[in-house]
Amino acid sequence: MQSCLLAGSMAQDFKREAARHAEQQNPKESTGLVVNGSYFPCRNIASDPENTFVISPVDYAGAMLAGTIEAIVHSHPQGTPASDYDRIACRQTKLPWYIYSVPDQKWLTIDP
Repeated sequence: MQSCLLAGSMAQDFKREAARHAEQQNPKESTGLVVNGSYFPCRNIASDPENTFVISPVDYAGAMLAGTIEAIVHSHPQGTPASDYDRIACRQTKLPWYIYSVPDQKWLTIDP
């Protein structure tokens, strides 16, 4: 069960690393994956990386080789809530999505 895999200190560890990545990438959206309970940073190759994200296919393939992909992670540099696109894409991936709001340093989770 994914909620068990991401519970407790593991969740805090991946969130800490993902938040650090988001701060480093600001004002661009950061993106990454949770692989075996750990954060796996990815490159955002979107044409408009300040407003959207596209995970590098090379990075995604590397994550698949590293272990089980358990969730998608990205940041919202302007602090906006989950978009309709986020919700639709979350359902399509059938994975939980974690969104880090950079200005208020808060997490939002959406489930498929």
